[in-house]
Amino acid sequence: MIFGQSKTKIIFTKTGSLNYNVVVLMIYNNILFFKPGAIGDLLHTLPSLKALRQAFPAARITLVVSPGLEQLVNGSSIADRVEVFDKQRMKDRFRDFIAYGGRLRREQYDLFIDMQPSLRSRLLCWLSGSRTCLVYKKQKMVKAEGRRLHAVDNFMQTLAPLGIAQPVDRIELPVQQGAARSAETFLRSQPNIRNRPLIALNCGVGAARPSRNWFPDRFSHLADRLIRELDLAVVFVGGGEDNELVGEVLAGMREKAVSAAGKLDLAETAALLARCRCLVSSDTGPLHLATAVGTPVIGLFGSTDPARTGPVGPNCTVLQKKLPCVPCEQKTCPLSTSACMTSISVDDIIASIKEKFLCS
Repeated sequence: MIFGQSKTKIIFTKTGSLNYNVVVLMIYNNILFFKPGAIGDLLHTLPSLKALRQAFPAARITLVVSPGLEQLVNGSSIADRVEVFDKQRMKDRFRDFIAYGGRLRREQYDLFIDMQPSLRSRLLCWLSGSRTCLVYKKQKMVKAEGRRLHAVDNFMQTLAPLGIAQPVDRIELPVQQGAARSAETFLRSQPNIRNRPLIALNCGVGAARPSRNWFPDRFSHLADRLIRELDLAVVFVGGGEDNELVGEVLAGMREKAVSAAGKLDLAETAALLARCRCLVSSDTGPLHLATAVGTPVIGLFGSTDPARTGPVGPNCTVLQKKLPCVPCEQKTCPLSTSACMTSISVDDIIASIKEKFLCS
């Protein structure tokens, strides 16, 4: 496509097929990898970013992420530079958006990989003057070649025109040394842990998709049983926005647990999760963060499809009941029953923990 002085080849990747008529056989020296999304979305693109680095080892790769997520990937070898793109600020202040596009043009990127496609990102691609733009295309609720693509594979498909096609069996995120020290300091300050095996619980899913919620009273009951029956130390993880919910869960408990919600940043939370025997969580960022640092997980799935957004890696367990409405992929339960999450019991989780993580 040609806009004014900029000549940009925009390639929209196809889902469900890895057969491309055109493969971009070029050497790229300056690459922009644009992914200002949520935690889980960013983590799901890490295998693609790693494959890109392997394909172009001499290239300068800039990774663009949402505010706060830069701490997860700063210092990583898969990107030479990490930048922050504040979508809300750029939406409210168009002048800043245009200025950002001008700065991208001055950087002279020759490849723009748009993993967070929108009208704004399309405009940025044009403003950047990059000669090639690869655009991610999300696979919807259809099957591709007999199966639904997982998000990590869907993101990897975006790179197929570059001749990159790698199977993904795990997500890897190194724990930062400074964050590990901070997490250890936090744990040592908690008398309720006492050298017992540590298990993490994440009870927050954010306000955008309440259909993913499990229930505070069940988290309270689960935590009590983990402490009383299995002699585990329980730590709740999450951000500052989860403080009220975690407080409600703690108030409903008889035993003593620890809350790290809002007390650690993302890199420190990743380090804390790496110290845990297991994480129990719904389909949200901390679930994928735990798998990325190698911690076994139990994912509680209802409205979302684990074939699409389930945990990736070894020692991952998904609990999801086979109901006619599952998965609906709706933000709120269309039946107003939340049956998919109600049907997951505390006993289900306790049994899974005993089988998968305590008897091995």
